[in-house]
Amino acid sequence: MVLHQYVNVNRKIGFVFLFPLTSLEKIVKLSGENFKHILTITHLVLHALKLAKSSLSNWGDNMHRLILLSLIAMVLCASSTSAQIVITAREVPSAVGSQFQYYSQSGDSIPVNVGFPGGPQTWDYTEGDTSFVSTDLYLDPAVSPPQYSRANVVIQTDQLNLAGLTEPGKMYCYLHHSRFILGAIETTYEGTTVDFMFSPYVNQYALPLQMGSSWTNTINLDEVFEFPDYDIRIELYATMDGQVDAYGTVSVPQGDFEALRIRNDVYYDLTVSIRFLWVWVPIYEDTGEAINYDWRAEDVGTILTITGETNDPYFSYAQSIRRLMSSSTSAVEGQPLASIPVEMPLSFNLIGSYPNPFNNETIISYQLPTPAEVDLRVFDVMGRQVAVLFQGHNEEGVHEITWSPENQAAGVYCVQLRAGEQLQQKMMVYLK
Repeated sequence: MVLHQYVNVNRKIGFVFLFPLTSLEKIVKLSGENFKHILTITHLVLHALKLAKSSLSNWGDNMHRLILLSLIAMVLCASSTSAQIVITAREVPSAVGSQFQYYSQSGDSIPVNVGFPGGPQTWDYTEGDTSFVSTDLYLDPAVSPPQYSRANVVIQTDQLNLAGLTEPGKMYCYLHHSRFILGAIETTYEGTTVDFMFSPYVNQYALPLQMGSSWTNTINLDEVFEFPDYDIRIELYATMDGQVDAYGTVSVPQGDFEALRIRNDVYYDLTVSIRFLWVWVPIYEDTGEAINYDWRAEDVGTILTITGETNDPYFSYAQSIRRLMSSSTSAVEGQPLASIPVEMPLSFNLIGSYPNPFNNETIISYQLPTPAEVDLRVFDVMGRQVAVLFQGHNEEGVHEITWSPENQAAGVYCVQLRAGEQLQQKMMVYLK
């Protein structure tokens, strides 16, 4: 894959070749040094609730007291589970014009208390550094560049806090009923536009989001990026395991929220090389692992993010903290922030595939207005069948199937959905 398929650089600048090797290392570190903080995704630690049993031997058969004990038990049970919220796709911020502002603090060894698995518990982050404010603004996806046409949520931020990037940028995302996906990020570095396209996609989190939710991401990359004067090779293997492991009340400058804590466990092994003549010479190598936490609430999304420095889940010092200070929307007066979700079609529809183009795998989504017998197949450009993805009965609603081409050549493919007398087709591009 050439450079523009993964990282698009404005070649009019040519900035890489005007600086010594130390500047090149800075650019490499931009995409690698802090890869352990690529996403705030979560690690699940199942929480078991234990009910204490009390002997009633001294209470006799007094029915009134038994009723009273039952009522007390019901109240205690209700109070212990009330904070276990469930966040659906309709409660994920997506309305165009929504704006969220955060107090952001970064540095070495910031004292924190991340809590413990389970709940309910409380986290108080109302106090802290207020010298820097970052803003997330939700843009109209219709103005996205063609390569991001499948994005239905676009976030412009003052601070990406992704892949080691702290510069302003945009995140191109796909909100689905069953997951929230990050497809690409766009930023600038020393005046140069840089696009990072994730293929396969990166699962930010699964939906509905609740205690017990878990997901995983694996990146296995070996790419050569072609520059006019020389080439750069990036070899990266990373795993990112996300789980919801705690719940409770979070206090931030904007107020108190019932939230779910998301734990993100990241391991990475990165090597960056430069080609001199016919030999690849490593100029940067790094291996590491870390744990980060993200607290999410209904309608407002992320309210607190803490980036750790180690793989200790009970770490006491962080590398960065982001606390919600205000939120607003200009989308529709008087409606909550997430009341205008990305709508899925209400009729028979082959929604398409994401990502597209793709490397290793793509998710094909479709919707049925009523239960139906479904036939989903893939054909090449010559009309030859290459895969039967599904044949059988589906209930109404949105469905998705992952296709991982095996022994197929790179090129254009057609996915065909048939349900009864209805037929739809969409094109996909496979980049090997």
